[in-house]
Amino acid sequence: MPYQLIALPCRTDNYIWLIHNDTHAWVIDPSLAAPVRNYIVRHNLILADILITHHHHDHVEGISELAPLVTGRIIGDSERIAGLTERVHAPCQLILSHSDIIVQVLPTAGHTFDHVSYYCPHLLQTGVLFCGDTLFSGGCGRIFDGTLQQLFDSFKRIMQLPDETQIACAHEYTEANLNFALAIQSSHLPTQNHLNQVKYARANGWASLPSTLAVEKRINPYCRAIMAPQDSDWKAGLKALAAQYAPDLGTIDVSEEDLAFSLFSLCRALKNRF
Repeated sequence: MPYQLIALPCRTDNYIWLIHNDTHAWVIDPSLAAPVRNYIVRHNLILADILITHHHHDHVEGISELAPLVTGRIIGDSERIAGLTERVHAPCQLILSHSDIIVQVLPTAGHTFDHVSYYCPHLLQTGVLFCGDTLFSGGCGRIFDGTLQQLFDSFKRIMQLPDETQIACAHEYTEANLNFALAIQSSHLPTQNHLNQVKYARANGWASLPSTLAVEKRINPYCRAIMAPQDSDWKAGLKALAAQYAPDLGTIDVSEEDLAFSLFSLCRALKNRF
């Protein structure tokens, strides 16, 4: 049986990602134990490994209850994650227990200083990136104890992956993020179209995820800041939105010298107020 990728919704907007074949399951960021336990029992699966992107409670709370069921490892790259059985140090590569699944552990600091993402280049017909709270569909994570420069560098690292990479982030924030993107540039047709698709999916109870890196390069404001900082319409829209809703943010330098980072910074600062 080929591997399947399942998004298990929990809490208000979290997704727990679960990979499985006909015998085993591998879980990323178990926010709660019950959705995982219920799924593996219903499908008669053995829990192999758990992978953790960062230490926030809504990504780790299920670890302690699931730990007795784990036949492989509980993997992460932070001393702040309780219950790890294998500490990795990004960048590195590993193979998941009871499988041939290759995982590249990528340093993706910013949201937290020790956040990592897991890239599985051959998991499905395309690669899959489990990026936690770094890159959301249409958005990015807030800065907690990382830095904006780290988040910017993490985005640039992610954007080097193949365009067909599936983006499996940890929250259903897509619709709100796209509303912000359209507040910057209301006439942007790719964003309008994608928002309509997302609204249809959500109205039918479906996840808007996974996205793809190709889609994110078209509709995600933070990717657009990096990919096309000279887009005059988008840049003017961002400045106008800042002037209208948060004029104090106008002091952030949108310089030609480091235009991509300046736009990325202004976009994140404005989203904090939106």
